[in-house]
Amino acid sequence: MEARIYSKDYWDLVLEQLGRRKLFRLGLGVLAVLYGLAIFAPLIGNDRPYKLVAIDYGGYAQAVRALGGLGSRAALGVVASGEEGGPSATPDSERVAQNRRQVDAVAVRLDLMRQYLPDGEDAALTEYQDDLESLQARAERGEAVDVAQANALAERAQLLSEEFAAARDGSPGKTLVPHTSYPLAESLGWGSIFFMVLWVLLVLFPLWNGLWNRRLLAGDRERIRRTRRAKFAVLLGVPAAAALAWAMFVGGGSPPFDVAPYKRGLTEGTLVAVEPPLVAPVPLGYAELHKEEGYRPPTWLPSSRLNSDGRYITGPRVLRPDAVTGFLPPPTPVEVRFAEALPNAPHRHLMGTDELGRDFFVRLLWGGRVSLAVGILSASLLTVVGVLIGSMAGYFGGWVDTAIMRVIEILQSIPAFFLILAALAFFDPKVLDVPPIFIIVLAIGFVSWTGTARLVRGEFLRLRNQEFVLAAQALGFSNLRTIFRHVLPNAMSPVLVSAAFAVASGILMESAVSFLGFGVRHPEASWGSLVSESRSPDHWWIQVFPGVFIFITVTCYNLVGDAVRDALDPKMKV
Repeated sequence: MEARIYSKDYWDLVLEQLGRRKLFRLGLGVLAVLYGLAIFAPLIGNDRPYKLVAIDYGGYAQAVRALGGLGSRAALGVVASGEEGGPSATPDSERVAQNRRQVDAVAVRLDLMRQYLPDGEDAALTEYQDDLESLQARAERGEAVDVAQANALAERAQLLSEEFAAARDGSPGKTLVPHTSYPLAESLGWGSIFFMVLWVLLVLFPLWNGLWNRRLLAGDRERIRRTRRAKFAVLLGVPAAAALAWAMFVGGGSPPFDVAPYKRGLTEGTLVAVEPPLVAPVPLGYAELHKEEGYRPPTWLPSSRLNSDGRYITGPRVLRPDAVTGFLPPPTPVEVRFAEALPNAPHRHLMGTDELGRDFFVRLLWGGRVSLAVGILSASLLTVVGVLIGSMAGYFGGWVDTAIMRVIEILQSIPAFFLILAALAFFDPKVLDVPPIFIIVLAIGFVSWTGTARLVRGEFLRLRNQEFVLAAQALGFSNLRTIFRHVLPNAMSPVLVSAAFAVASGILMESAVSFLGFGVRHPEASWGSLVSESRSPDHWWIQVFPGVFIFITVTCYNLVGDAVRDALDPKMKV
């Protein structure tokens, strides 16, 4: 039997054409890096350690104090929601719910204490928690509450707070043991895990795709189609499975502007590390403040150097004596927290700081997640809407085409930017309780679909009278099957080109909207909102660095769009 090799079809030839274009490879490579920086931003810049083996004396002491106060109030609060001497027909539901919250808060403190206690030394805490839960359950069921038992539990909470005090610096109490935690991993949500895995699969796609194609044979078209569907399932299924497993076994993450207490505790000594903590390459949080370094230039510049008092040595930001008193303002030394670089280290703030002293490089990384996401999501939405409406107009023609084209002409006669601002003004994210990013995506998607719809309509008008379409209609195929199975795949070339340019347009649109204050709002950030944080020429880095990121991204998308257009054009093939 003659050996057969994999034969290339149309899309294989298109990919081969794209691979020959240096500008396409350059643009795609830069975009992969930008998306990688945005997706892996939590792992690059964060104030949470990767791994921490430590004893939290400060948190343990707070839990002990809370046990003495909150534990007593929770035990006595049960009495107010029950009735001694017999079942209560109608317990006070508001008081019961309020006391349930107190009981749950006590449970959180007890769980924290157990983390640092040696095995077997938390029996008294477990017994107290069981008795408190039992008393609360009786109150919730409307049963009688023993006041004497509640008073005994309140007194026991006070005794436990004294008994379980931590022994430190020679003081009597419990000897604590270190607890191993992974704060940075625990802060990641399932969405971050999904896109991290997806990015890795896409970057490695040429490798595993080539290995997979070795098994394909020429002429076996059905197997080739099944294999492509399998590849698509892998690209979506593996990240989805990883995200689901993460959500089930790790958690849902926390907001990036939720300042973590780990660096503060390690700096002040209330959190004692047994092993050197493993920290992020840039150990600065998305919302971590250094107010004494507000509007500080990039630290690799001479104008950013400080003396021991925290005053600028050279450059335009040198402090001048007060015109009235003749004295310099009081010094504000820079606080160096755990794992941070020294005040004058060139890499302390690679791109300077904003007004509140937040590291601008970290905020640029996190802001890229918003800007790039808006570009992809808005382009996807407007492409789907444009394809659906344009295909109906081109396939059915007649009054359907006339009505749709009149609507398109009306929308195109109004500036898209004005429509987006009007939509954002009417749909306030605070009123709708929706993140602003979704409002921006919807506004861009439902305003900018007209160009894609016209392209698809033109392709359908060209294809609808060809033989394969007439054959599908003669065989009795439904209109939906004819449109999406036979006509649309042959009309996808201009759609792909339009989608590539639409991503760049969406990023520019979001940047402009956020710059004007209608987009992402504090404390979240996008590249557009970061540009508007200062319009003073003295703070040039505020405008330059986000602008450079926007320029590079839009330029790379335009290079990719040009290459896709040329590769899909038969006249441009070499």
